[in-house]
Amino acid sequence: MAGSKSKKSKKRGLKEWIIPANPKYYDIEHAFDDVQTIDWKQGRGIQVGDLVFMYVGAPISAILYECQVIQTHIPYLYKDKNLNISALMKIRLLKRYPPEAFSFSRLKNEFGVYAIRGPRGLPHALFEALDVYEK
Repeated sequence: MAGSKSKKSKKRGLKEWIIPANPKYYDIEHAFDDVQTIDWKQGRGIQVGDLVFMYVGAPISAILYECQVIQTHIPYLYKDKNLNISALMKIRLLKRYPPEAFSFSRLKNEFGVYAIRGPRGLPHALFEALDVYEK
C-alpha cells in the first residue's frame, strides 16, 4: 500500500470548487453578515487554499459567495435524515455576487453546469467569469 499512500501525499495545485448551500437548512444569506469566516461541511478532496464558490439553492438558485478554505478536517459528527457530516472546513469570505450575476440559468446555459448536489470542480470559463466580475 506504500504506492497509494505516496500518491495521496503528493501536492496538487490549488483548485476551484462549486459547493451547494441549501437555504432550507441553513441561513446562508446571512451567514457572513457579522463575520468573515464560517465553518462548513468538509467536501471530499477540498484542501486548504482552495477556492469554493457557494451555490445557494432554490429559491435563490445562484452563486452568491467566493471563499477561500483556510482550515480542513475539523472533527465534527452530525447526522439527520437530510445531512451527514463527519468533518468541517473553515472558509473565509473573499467576494459576494448578486443573485442575478451567476444564476442557475446562466450556469447551465453559458457554462454547462447542470446540477450542484455536492462539491464539484469549477469549469475554467466559469472561474474566469467569476474572477473578473465586478459589481
